[in-house]
Amino acid sequence: MAEKIPACDAEAARLLSLQTRETPHARRWDTLLCVLFVGVIGIFTLLHWLLPDRDMSETENRTLTQFPPLSAKSLTNGSFTADIADYMADQFPARDFFINLKAASETVLLRGGNNGVIFAAGDNLITRTDLPNLENMESNLHSMQIFADWCKGKNIPTTAAITGRNADVMDHTLPAAYGSYFSDRLWQSFAEMTADASYPVLNLRDPLREKAAQGEYVYYRTDHHWTTLGAYYGYAAIMDSIGTEPYPLTDFERRTVSLSFLGTTWSTAGAGWINGDEMEYFRFAEDDQFTTTVKDDGTSFPGFYEESYLAKKDKYSSFLSGNHALVTVTQNNPTADRETLLLIKDSFAHAAAPFLARHYDLVIVDLRYYKQRTTSLVDEYGVDRVLYLMNIDSLTGSTVLKMLEAGTT
Repeated sequence: MAEKIPACDAEAARLLSLQTRETPHARRWDTLLCVLFVGVIGIFTLLHWLLPDRDMSETENRTLTQFPPLSAKSLTNGSFTADIADYMADQFPARDFFINLKAASETVLLRGGNNGVIFAAGDNLITRTDLPNLENMESNLHSMQIFADWCKGKNIPTTAAITGRNADVMDHTLPAAYGSYFSDRLWQSFAEMTADASYPVLNLRDPLREKAAQGEYVYYRTDHHWTTLGAYYGYAAIMDSIGTEPYPLTDFERRTVSLSFLGTTWSTAGAGWINGDEMEYFRFAEDDQFTTTVKDDGTSFPGFYEESYLAKKDKYSSFLSGNHALVTVTQNNPTADRETLLLIKDSFAHAAAPFLARHYDLVIVDLRYYKQRTTSLVDEYGVDRVLYLMNIDSLTGSTVLKMLEAGTT
């Protein structure tokens, strides 16, 4: 009588026999996967070294890292390794495609955003906000107060107008669960810190937030800046505060110059499926009878717009030709004396400058790039009034306003 084999042993023997028969097939698949894996790596490595390096990413609107210089110091302190990693990431073949692919996958997974940008209602791309640096804002406001007091000693009045971030103004488009804690705390702190300021300080977040909630197009969907309409409302609030009647909206011809503006938040989010924004110029009679001069290099152009930028991705730079250290805007052959306004700003002021230029000759300084004493500009250009016009991010995220104190003592 044959010995009965236990059921468990019989099953083990069957599985062993199956594994023995299928092993050659499995090895073929394993080999194929290894070849494919190595092949993909090899192809991308080959493309990386064969394709020329790009200087600029139009999609991301930023300069790309170039191959770092090799030295004994950079090898020993680890900086070469870090720099080469950034270089490989920035120059990776088909980088733009993979950025869009990642954004699309985040959407499919219902994560509601990508790279710190929230996909909000109405195709609005909102930069995610965290708790801001309130100490930095307090320090910047202190420097602004010192410069304003110095100007007051020269009988030069000062006004500050601070704009909101897109998360502050377009918060009605955010997911309900996002909340407004960080935004509310920031603006409450701003109000407390400026309550005792010796000059008018305007919160432009609130009026523009109200306009946005009413459906007005005051901030771009794909960028962090306000639109030309938003800049007009900011200008009107500033002039009302100064005691000068602003020109009415009906006094301007609204001319659409682009329907395909894709801004910085679009570049960060990689949301390639979202259509571009509409960009407008608000033209007025004889607005070409002004001259904008970039003091950095001495170049100048008529009016306020460098329209060559409209053919590029960075279309917002068509206002005043983008970021520069020092720019002047003057009226050609004025029929009456005009006051000179010193405009201390970030890029939010660019779209507002054409409105302000109807009232003043402008001396526009950006302390991110201007490294000399701001006080020297007051006497050099015969400044009659000072305006701080910037986004609240410039107060919380930068330290350049400390430079306002130079020359005040």
